Amino acid sequence: MPFRMLTNETRQRLQEIISRIENGEHVSLDERIQLNKYSLHIPFIAGKLTQAMRKRDANFN
Repeated sequence: MPFRMLTNETRQRLQEIISRIENGEHVSLDERIQLNKYSLHIPFIAGKLTQAMRKRDANFN
């Protein structure tokens, strides 16, 4: 499996979306689709997304 690289701009954009998910803020469908595409191929992004959703759930319970 080839190693996939993210540009700084892409990484920052994805991190900003993940941060909004963690805080329970609005995330558009297009942003969710984009995040899903990256998380399917880049385990680091998938892990960050999972962490953010767990933190969000813990904060709102």
